[in-house]
Amino acid sequence: MPPAAAQPMANCAIRITSVDGYDTTGSKLMGRQSANESFLQAWFQYAQQQDYYCLARFKREAQTFARVGEELHAKLSSASHTKPVYRWIPQMTMHRLANVGSAFLPEPQVADMAWARRRDPHCQPTDFSLIGMTHTTCELAIQDNLANMLHAPVHPWDAQICPSQSVKRMVEQLLNDEAAWVRERFGASRVPMPQLPVIPLGIHTQAFDPGEPQEAALRAQWRNQWQLGPDDVCVLYMGRLDLKTKANLFPTFDALEVAAKRMAHTGKRLVLVLAGWFASDWNEATIKDGVLSACPSVRVVFEDGRPSATRQSIWFGADIFTSLVDNIQETFGLTPIEAMASGLPVVVTDYDGYKESVRDGQDGFRIRTWQPTAGSATDLVDLHNDVYDNYATYASRSSWFVGVDIEQAASAFESLALQPALRARMGQAARKHAQAQYSWQHLIPQYQQLFADLGKLRAQAQVKQHAVDQSFNPSHLLDVSQFAIPSQLGGTSAGAHVESNWHSDDTGNAQWGSRYPRRSDPFHSFSHYPTAHITPDLLLQPGTVLCSLEQQLARPVYADGAPYLETDVLKQMLALINQHQSRQQTGLTTRALVEAIGPEANTARQRVLMRQVAWLLKTGLLSAA
Repeated sequence: MPPAAAQPMANCAIRITSVDGYDTTGSKLMGRQSANESFLQAWFQYAQQQDYYCLARFKREAQTFARVGEELHAKLSSASHTKPVYRWIPQMTMHRLANVGSAFLPEPQVADMAWARRRDPHCQPTDFSLIGMTHTTCELAIQDNLANMLHAPVHPWDAQICPSQSVKRMVEQLLNDEAAWVRERFGASRVPMPQLPVIPLGIHTQAFDPGEPQEAALRAQWRNQWQLGPDDVCVLYMGRLDLKTKANLFPTFDALEVAAKRMAHTGKRLVLVLAGWFASDWNEATIKDGVLSACPSVRVVFEDGRPSATRQSIWFGADIFTSLVDNIQETFGLTPIEAMASGLPVVVTDYDGYKESVRDGQDGFRIRTWQPTAGSATDLVDLHNDVYDNYATYASRSSWFVGVDIEQAASAFESLALQPALRARMGQAARKHAQAQYSWQHLIPQYQQLFADLGKLRAQAQVKQHAVDQSFNPSHLLDVSQFAIPSQLGGTSAGAHVESNWHSDDTGNAQWGSRYPRRSDPFHSFSHYPTAHITPDLLLQPGTVLCSLEQQLARPVYADGAPYLETDVLKQMLALINQHQSRQQTGLTTRALVEAIGPEANTARQRVLMRQVAWLLKTGLLSAA
């Protein structure tokens, strides 16, 4: 008896919204483009389908989809394989998705597409599932799209994928705040919660593991191009060079300068390679001038990171990868995973999704971060919402008050630079970790399992709807809250829904989500991103950074600092810390420091003073015990 044929894995239609949304060959390269391109290639490679579907408005978008598939399958297929078929489902006829089962949306588009499904006269809600993908979550339009899921005809068989637990917590916080407002305003007794499954973004790990001979050749090629000697230790940063909406690189420069000074007697020299693409002329001028003044003891090389060959091979010329991200714009971070897959140890901040992808002490080092408590940045989000400040200014100013442990970062760079065996051990562990957890080969089946699980929920709903139709009783309306949500989808029980979360959150006060749920204080929405919060009991000490307060304030990245950075207050704080340290050799708590500066300060003023502490931690002028 012949063996039973394997059941085909669940299929979906990929929505294409622009011809460049899945293309990284343009002059402007964003993380979501890279992630979308990588996913699309992985879908063609590992989904094992005969028919590949594209949901698109225009034929040219579907042609982009088919071109990517044809090029990839031409490389992979043998003569014995049946040639795949690429099919276009025009968005105006989205009811045809019923033949596929699911639509994958590259952004948080579930709410809009749920309304499109509802208005299609040929659609039933149970015909297909809508699955969105979450990238950055701090853009106001994105927050609107996410919150709109609570008001749109989104059902338990739809989902919004989160690439990390960190992203999921932020989305849950937003939905909790929005649900509380719906209850308050409309007296709603139940606010259904969309599915929020966690599936990480992936990479093609085999592309970053070409084998020892090829790695050695690429290493020699890059190091020769950069004119590196045998005692040079290369630290690589790879990504968009954008000080405002990606990462403020000056803490990296400061930490490298401290490490280089300490290593001066060893004969080892640190070389920083900044590979990427400048987001603007201002970024190019500021970074090129700033890195020379901030870390004169470190040789700096700039490399264009846009060519695909560079993005795939540049890792092998380096010894250490670093990304001290400090921006609420970041959610997951693919470059640390690409670095790990290439066998590099990494030095990253203990912040956002980095906290989940990098194992501290195994794959490299995660550097401590601090953030003020909720209520400390309402003015920043209000100015952005009221269109006084643009998105870049909002993201940048928020990042000013995310402290980074400069001393810990310097020690990490020094340890890895002086210990080749440690670099090798961590690099090997990092590569194995990336291959096991972030390979598309393992992740595409997880997506397909999600599509299958959602299909089971649709089947349950169809059975219940059929029973309603047979009864001819309009009072027996289909109650979508009664479906058991599989645990892998994030559900806990039948009727899963958003519950109001008005207990104190991680920052000690949850009221900051009620003033405007979709425009809440970023230190409320992203309260879980840092290692810790700047609490009254945090013990402060003088920092180890080598430049002065005046030099820090003069950096263009803080050029419009007033009134957010109060020079007189910053001077007083540093003087008090230094005086206390000279007398007692112990730190001073933030409570004592703030009370010494403003003994009569009200709560709002105290929060402003705590922001000054955060900035001093960021610049390394202060450190925390």
